Amino acid sequence: MNLTEAGPNTPRQVPMTRIRNLTFGIVAVIGSILVGCAFFQQVLPGLTLSDANVVGLLDSIDEGEMDAAQLAQTQASDPDVQAFAGRVLNEHRDLAEANGRLAAQLSLEPERPSLASHLKQAHEQAMRSLRALSGAAFDRAYVRYEIQQHVQAFNVLEAAAESEDNVTLKQELVRTGPDLLSHISAARALERHLGSEQRPAIVSR
Repeated sequence: MNLTEAGPNTPRQVPMTRIRNLTFGIVAVIGSILVGCAFFQQVLPGLTLSDANVVGLLDSIDEGEMDAAQLAQTQASDPDVQAFAGRVLNEHRDLAEANGRLAAQLSLEPERPSLASHLKQAHEQAMRSLRALSGAAFDRAYVRYEIQQHVQAFNVLEAAAESEDNVTLKQELVRTGPDLLSHISAARALERHLGSEQRPAIVSR
């Protein structure tokens, strides 16, 4: 099932969610970062996530986005990049609060799966690289990173929604998808904007 297509007659709760298409989603987007990791090569084909794991993964995604956005608000040089970072920060903060309400509604304690730990390691490495940059170089690198992270998150959530049997959790995954797609669209527009800025002007003769 596509992330934008949650059926009203989806079966009720099943304890574990099998992520059937996760291999494609992860490797296609972050293969250059993680495909060499023996852990991913071993667990991706048969990865299973409990409902608590799925909520924990949502929390991890939102925390990473807020972390990068806070850095960009102070380190970006382009006002449009700063504004985008502010939007990302606010909207992922809202999503994080929604995750908390979801966990309470489902009476579960979020648990971070091993996947979240490895994604966090990759995020921390990227943040170290971003902190070393400034000016236009930071702006371009941050926007590229945001595209990568949001596409990655969308693919993971789409795979989770496809296999999720808990109606409430499935609906939350579906609801989050358009927010991520909107951020991807805005980031790609920014990428084009920043690319046009660095091209030399054509002087008429």
